This record gives sequence, structure tokens and C-alpha cells, in this order.
Amino acid sequence: MLHLYIARHGQTQWNVEKRMQGWLDSDLTELGLYNARALGKRLKDIELNQVYISPSKRTEETAKNILGSRRLPLVKDYMFKEMSLGSWEGKKQEDIERDEPDLFHAYFHHPEAYRQPGCETFFDLESRVRLALQTILDSHSSGNVLLVTHS
Repeated sequence: MLHLYIARHGQTQWNVEKRMQGWLDSDLTELGLYNARALGKRLKDIELNQVYISPSKRTEETAKNILGSRRLPLVKDYMFKEMSLGSWEGKKQEDIERDEPDLFHAYFHHPEAYRQPGCETFFDLESRVRLALQTILDSHSSGNVLLVTHS
């Protein structure tokens, strides 16, 4: 039987600042690092067979802190990337809400209605992640797999 452990990256500086990240990155905070190491302690007795991560720096840092001294290769899979947020990336949520209130509201409360030119929809993201998860299921019939990705 396959056991899939799914973790979100640790808290980042932009999470604290309430900035939209998307494909851009910001550093993990001390709390983010602490929580990743704490999860590593909880998983210390689990023999992990494979670790998949999004290609973002924040998921890589989180995975390395979860693993601690374990030496497992990190498989970067672009299918687990965060949703592209286009012009919103790096902007504070309060500024987006002020400038684009309807689109901002749709993003957080009606994802089926969210459409930003040149960006993925939530349906696009769901399709991409479903395909990536199926690839993991097809590749691992048993064992313990860790996936570090986004919310």
C-alpha cells in the first residue's frame, strides 16, 4: 500500500506580509523553518522512499528541513508548481483588493469564477495536479512518499 504524505511549504516572509507569491519566491521565516523541522521529527520513524517537490525555493527549503540528515534526492516536478498569479505576484493582498475587488473576491470566495488574463484558472490547476498525483500513484504501488508543495 502506498502512503502519501503531503506537506505545504513553511511560512514565508511574503505570507507574513500578505503578498501573493504564485511563481515568485520569498524566504522561509524562522517559524516556517521551525515547523518544517518539527514535521521532520514527527516523520523521523517513517522510512521515506521518495520525495517530490514543487520547483520553488520555498518547497525545497521546507523539504530539506523536514528531511534533516536523511539523504534522499528531491524530485522537482513542475506539475506541482504554485498557481501562476501573473501581475498579482509580489503585490500585497490589500492593494489587489483595493484595485481589483471583484477579481480578488472571486479568487478567495468563488474560485470557479476567477479568471485573470494570461494566468491559470483553478480548473487548470486542478487538472495539472490531478495528473501529477496520478503519475505518483502509477510510479509507486507501495512505500512512503513525501510531497512538499503549496496550499
